Amino acid sequence: MKMVPCDSCRSDQFLPLYEKKSGRGELFQIVRCLHCDLVQVNPQPNAAAVAPYYSKDYFTRRTDRGYDNYFSEQVKSQIQSVYDMNLNDLGFPEYETMLFSEDWIYRNLRNQNENPARQATAPRALDVGCAAGYFVQYMQDRGWKAQGIELSADAAMHGIRELNLDILIDDFLSCDRLREASYDLLTLWASLEHMHSPRQVLERSFTVLKPGGRMLLSTCRWGVLARMRGLKWRYLNVPEHLYFFSLDGLKELAAEVGFVCMESITYGSGMTTRANAGPLYRMAKSIADPLVKRTNQGDMMALHLMRPL
Repeated sequence: MKMVPCDSCRSDQFLPLYEKKSGRGELFQIVRCLHCDLVQVNPQPNAAAVAPYYSKDYFTRRTDRGYDNYFSEQVKSQIQSVYDMNLNDLGFPEYETMLFSEDWIYRNLRNQNENPARQATAPRALDVGCAAGYFVQYMQDRGWKAQGIELSADAAMHGIRELNLDILIDDFLSCDRLREASYDLLTLWASLEHMHSPRQVLERSFTVLKPGGRMLLSTCRWGVLARMRGLKWRYLNVPEHLYFFSLDGLKELAAEVGFVCMESITYGSGMTTRANAGPLYRMAKSIADPLVKRTNQGDMMALHLMRPL
C-alpha cells in the first residue's frame, strides 16, 4: 500500500481520522483530505490487494461486509423496493416518460434524418457494478434495452445464466465495448465507494452518455450519522469501501466533470432491516428513517445527474 493524492482534488495533505481492521485482520487508515474534505482509505491498497475481500461467498454469507444470500428472492425484492423509492424521489419517471413519448422519438430520429418507423428503438441503459443484474432486469421490465457491467464473475454469471441478462464481465474504465455517447441512462447503485478512482468513473460515465442523458447513483454519505457512529458506522467497511463522500463534495466533483445535478436525496437512519426485529425496534426505525430523510441527514445519498445537451 502507498499514499496516493486525493482522487477528488489531487491534494496530498490529509488528517488521520481512524484506524480500522478489515475482516481479514489487516489494519487500514481512514483520513480526511485537508483541501476538499473527502474521507478516504489512505494509504490505499491496489486492486490486487482488495480482490481477496470479494470472495466467492461475498454475496451469500451475511456479514457487515456482504449479503445474506444476495441471490435470494427476498433480498432481490428488498433491493427493487429501494430502486422504486430512489427513482421516484429523484424525479426519474418524468425523464422516462419523455423518452418513451412518440413526440420525443420522432424529434430525435428526425434530427438524424432517419425514418422513425424503421429506426425507433427502446432507450438504452447501462448499470455499472450491476452484480447479478437485478437493476438490468428491472429496467428491461420497464421497456428499456438494458445492459450491465460487473467485475465479479460469480455475481455476473448468476444474472447471465439464471436471468438471461446482457452483462459484460469487465472493468468499466478499461472496457472497449462501451461506445461514446451511446446510452440514455447510466446507473451506479452503491458502487462508487468501491472504485479506486471515482473521478475517472464519473468522467467515463460522462463520455458514454448521450448528450441529455442521465446518470443515477447512490453511495454511502459522510455526514452527521457517520461522524456520530465513528468506527462503528455501518458503511465503514475497509478496504471494500475506499471513499466516503459528503453530499456537497460529490455534487462538486460531478459538476467539475461536467454534469448538472437535477435532484439529490439522502436516506437511511442506520437502523438496518432485521427479519427478527422486535416491535420497539420496528417502531423506532419507522420514525427514524422518515426523519433523517426529511431533514436531509441520511447516511446514504442518491443523485440524478444530466450530461448537458
